[in-house]
Amino acid sequence: MTATKLPTRADAYAFVNAGENDVTTPRARTVARRAVFWLGVAVVAVIVVVATLLLTRGGSTDGAELDPANPAPTGAKATAEVLRAQGVDVILPDGYDDALAEARRSGTTLALYDPAGYLTDERLTELVDAAGSTVLFGPTFGQLQSVASGVFAAGASDNDDALSAECDLPAAERAETLSPGPTFRFDPTTDATGCFPADSDRFAVVQLSTGDGDLTLVGPADVVSNDSVIRHGNAAFALGVLGETDRLLWYLPTLADVESTGPPDIAQLTPIWLVPTTSLLGITVLVAMFWRGRRFGPLVAEDLPVTVPAGETLEGRARLYQRISARTRAVDALRIGALGRLGRTLGLPRTATVYEVTDACAAALGRPREDIRGILVDTIPESERDVVSLSDALAELERDTAAAVDPRPPSRPS
Repeated sequence: MTATKLPTRADAYAFVNAGENDVTTPRARTVARRAVFWLGVAVVAVIVVVATLLLTRGGSTDGAELDPANPAPTGAKATAEVLRAQGVDVILPDGYDDALAEARRSGTTLALYDPAGYLTDERLTELVDAAGSTVLFGPTFGQLQSVASGVFAAGASDNDDALSAECDLPAAERAETLSPGPTFRFDPTTDATGCFPADSDRFAVVQLSTGDGDLTLVGPADVVSNDSVIRHGNAAFALGVLGETDRLLWYLPTLADVESTGPPDIAQLTPIWLVPTTSLLGITVLVAMFWRGRRFGPLVAEDLPVTVPAGETLEGRARLYQRISARTRAVDALRIGALGRLGRTLGLPRTATVYEVTDACAAALGRPREDIRGILVDTIPESERDVVSLSDALAELERDTAAAVDPRPPSRPS
């Protein structure tokens, strides 16, 4: 009912009357806009995969962690080379059997790091008992239960400051300080010495006396790594605790040292990053399917495979309009059809606009232009009754216009 709505609706009528209702091929810009979401999903998936790889294999190196042959930051080649320069024979065994044979030789210190727990409790106990002295880096809960039942894991140190020795072990006294990390608690009745305390009853290093030697438990395993050995007193402690004898057996168990009880199952063969990555991708696909599946696709004009009577089509569309209360859309459909017929009745070209049709109709009927525009354009239906009234007014307008243009009564067929 406002003048501002006339141009937009009039342009729509003119467009339909002009026959410009053909479906055109989508432009490249439209296709690209529709593909933005999937491109975003692909980018997010790639970022997640890369981040997972970096987190699970971050700083991947050519060698294992604390490997005395690995020059990377997580390796321990620097410590091993300094020990060799001081006359210590650093031995790298080929496997468990070789390590057990070397550990049984007198004057051998065993340095063991097995965070993955490849060695069973029985193999670990046998190896520690065979060695004269053992330095166990970063022991797990199960390893502590096997070889040091009176010592318990106590979590990481609460502060980032270097820990002071505060014990009489020679290696700890020379080092004076050590980098913080995992700590231990031990039973007071156990013959154990705690060094580098994080508080009153938590220690970064615990040494137990055994029958043939000592068992030293080192919580912060990275004190011997290439990246951390130069910090605080880590180098002095590493050289002191590993260089007590002339032979150092540096053993890092691998998957090959696992006792085989049968073929590996699917869980052992699956990379650790596969499950979270595929789960995230699956959730993303489900969310995308739910989001996009709830939307209707673009309307496409295609021929029906069967012939549908016009009356059924009209009734079906009317029911749809009524169900969604699309009164304006229903009236617009009636008005567009009426405008086309009125234009042909008045002899106007197909390119005639709604203004030209209404002016010609008002001139032919001698009625005010505002009344004709109210029927054809301006009036907005507010109820179902208004839709019926406008439909009747359109039909009456078409009849009056046809009678005004050709007043002769319609001839009856003979």
